[in-house]
Amino acid sequence: MPRNIEKTLRVCFHPKEGKPNLQKVPVNVDRAKQHIDKSHRNLRAMKMMFDNDLFDWTIICGYYAMYHAALAALFNIGIRATAHYCAIAAFKKFYVEQGKVAPEYINYIKKAKHLEQKYADTLEKAQEERVVEQYGVEILTNDDAEWIIEDAKDFVLKIEEVLAK
Repeated sequence: MPRNIEKTLRVCFHPKEGKPNLQKVPVNVDRAKQHIDKSHRNLRAMKMMFDNDLFDWTIICGYYAMYHAALAALFNIGIRATAHYCAIAAFKKFYVEQGKVAPEYINYIKKAKHLEQKYADTLEKAQEERVVEQYGVEILTNDDAEWIIEDAKDFVLKIEEVLAK
């Protein structure tokens, strides 16, 4: 994935081969609501996983809660994303860089990439960690997963606030 956000967006909207991973579509408030609903289901699943000491799945569910909230935000401005890194780049460009969402909300998501770090600044790193946690065999602890409970809730609530405006 290209690191430069403009280059990433160009590749996502206009790939050399295949279908674009970002497409301009009509604003779809219903689809945005469906993604917010899915975010809430993932928040509930996250809590159940945490309560049952399934900390790897706590992080995965927390990531997906935030990811679906980001997809909701994109549908709200007429963008459909089919790849995580493209959705994250578009969310950064059209929400964080435009000042609609404070950069701290991106920080919440990078924590899923680097469990040992307390703060971070990119959503794409959470997606990478989701892959590590989902397919890896590392043992996680309560401390590794506890942070995501509030961060994921805050992220989803913030997106709901933005969409309500």
